Formats: sequence, C-alpha cells, structure tokens
Amino acid sequence: MSRDSSGPCKGFRVIMTRESDVFVPLELRAHIANNTRDSIFVSLHFNATDHDPAATGFEIYSLTPRGAPSTYEDNLTLAAVNIQNGNPVDNASIELSSCIYHSLLGHIGEFDRGIKRARFAVLRLTKVPAVLVEGGFLTERGESRLIANPEWRKKLANAICVGIDNFRTLAGAKKRPLVLADYRREVPVPPPAANQPLQNPFAPATLSLQSTPPPEPTAESPAPSPSVSSAPPER
Repeated sequence: MSRDSSGPCKGFRVIMTRESDVFVPLELRAHIANNTRDSIFVSLHFNATDHDPAATGFEIYSLTPRGAPSTYEDNLTLAAVNIQNGNPVDNASIELSSCIYHSLLGHIGEFDRGIKRARFAVLRLTKVPAVLVEGGFLTERGESRLIANPEWRKKLANAICVGIDNFRTLAGAKKRPLVLADYRREVPVPPPAANQPLQNPFAPATLSLQSTPPPEPTAESPAPSPSVSSAPPER
C-alpha cells in the first residue's frame, strides 16, 4: 500500500506508520495516531492460517467495548470486566468499521467474514477512532495472487477510502452511513442464473432433508379369476 491521495483518497492527509518492511512497535503506532490532530487509525493487514488453507475473505475489527466479550471469547469473567478499560471513542470506532465494511462489500469481490471485536494492542492504545482491516489470506493460493497484484491492492485501498469518506460525511452532517444496498444501486450486481442456487462454499455442510412425494393413487384392476377348464370328454 502507498501514500497515494488521489481518487477516493483525495482530500485526506495520509500518514504511514511505516513505509518499508521494518517492524514498528505497536505502542509507537498508536502514539503516532494519538498525536495527529483530527485523525483516525486504520491498521491494514493480510491474514494467514495454518488450520484451513482454503480460508479466504476480509474481516474488520474494532475494539471490544468494556464489559463485552471479544468475538472469539466464549465468556467473560467478572475480573476481566473490571480490568478492561472502556474507550471514549468506542461508538465512533464501531461506526468507522461499519462504513469501511459496507464499502468493501460494495467494491471488493471477496468472501465476507464480517465485523468482529478484539482487544488488539493497536486498538486498545489508540485514543482516536480505530479499526484493523484484514484484507485477505496470504495462505490461500488464489487470494495471495490478488494480494500480489498492485492494481488489486489499489482497488482495496480505494474501497477503504470510500468507507472513510462516508464516515467523515456521517460525522460532519449527521447522516446515516452508506450500506451495501446503496453501493449495489451505484454498481448493479447481475442476478444469479434462475437454475443456479446461491451457495456459500465456507458454510458448514448440512443435510438436505427433502421428502419424496408419495405416488399418486391409481385404480387397481381386479385380479383375473382362475381359469378352470374341464377335461375333455373321453371319446
């Protein structure tokens, strides 16, 4: 990704926490955002997994609100509720994640993994609206090819910028955020073929229970009477 401020990013001042493959401490990334006036923080990553090489799609994280479990937590203990601090920009971060999420749905043909909650350090330490975007999986062959394509990465960045611009409009004019239906009105999506059902290849397997209709009743013809023939008379 680059600092390009053209197209949908026009009008934004983009500050990169790093511009080369050098690790920047998480605390410093949050510090840069916190010390930039009127800013938001977008942490952009690409995903990987050892468990499911077929996993694909994008997902967006915002900070887990105080007293709530993160997406992958089964429960939340009372001690954890008391330890976790709230963040005054929780609502704004949730709105920002929603704006970017719907823009990605409207512009990027990736599998939708949804909006999730987590307590990542860059989200906990940032005092401005902040989200973390996972733009796809490097461990899936087809998606890794897309990620390696500079034009596709630019398309991803532009979609994120559209979502950010929508968030800015929402904050300034008190308007509702654009949702997927709005983007589909701008760029109509062709309907699927009539005989082709919509399928989610990542949904768990289900058993289809379809009852076979019983055969229609038919009139039974009476069984033929046994034929009794008498022996021919003796001659």
